[in-house]
Amino acid sequence: MRGDLPQPDRDRLSTLTALVILSYALIRIVVLPIFSAELTFAGLIFEFKVDTRLIMLTLSAALTVAGADWLLRSHPSLKSGERTFEHWIVPGLTALAAGIILTRLPEGLALWVGLVAGAALLMAVLLAEFIIHDPADPRHDVAALVLRTLAYLLMVGILFTMHAVDLRSVYRVPLSLIVVAVISWRLLQISTPDDGQAVVSALIVGGISAQLVWALHYWPLPSFRFALIVGLFVYISNGLMETLHAGEMSRARLIELTSVALVGLTGILVFS
Repeated sequence: MRGDLPQPDRDRLSTLTALVILSYALIRIVVLPIFSAELTFAGLIFEFKVDTRLIMLTLSAALTVAGADWLLRSHPSLKSGERTFEHWIVPGLTALAAGIILTRLPEGLALWVGLVAGAALLMAVLLAEFIIHDPADPRHDVAALVLRTLAYLLMVGILFTMHAVDLRSVYRVPLSLIVVAVISWRLLQISTPDDGQAVVSALIVGGISAQLVWALHYWPLPSFRFALIVGLFVYISNGLMETLHAGEMSRARLIELTSVALVGLTGILVFS
């Protein structure tokens, strides 16, 4: 990086990453009382359980969100009182998803590799969010590409996990709606100056994606294939929304999106 460009505070970045990784490690050490409850509504039984893992993962996500804001506050172009909420989303979900995966790894080499990979991923997301704040930064486009890539990988990972643990549809569908809508909103914000348009478009993409998740829930699909199909749909939908917002819809663009969808779906069905 060039020295004259804004840089995140290294002490803040390393401290935040270390604290989040420490919170993951504490899940295997700390033992807290378990609280469980059942709620019956419209003939459906909802089970809720709050245990050590849920509490510590929630704390790690909250710590990451607070840390992302703390880190961004050192950006020279950030104005006093300026909103930073959109910069919390991907880091917070990254911390949550990484923690879920790490808690399922057995102790040993796999866990250590996972911790290092988790730390690197979290630092990459935080760095991308810091750089992308300033559209005039010459690194903005690269940071946007990195953030988009990591966000889609994160979304596919969350969808994969929900399917792999066989989460009930009554939980999976609304969670998918929230995750897809929130991530789509963040990504659409990068290219859409109108925040209202981004919100509406993200809700549309999230709502239709939730319907797709509900339909695929009853198909005997492998978890990886399920996650890739939904992820591909979200990717194409966001691309369509960005094109509509920019007023650049044309036959060539429509053919491009359709071709990507067909090639992607064929690749998923053949290789996954």
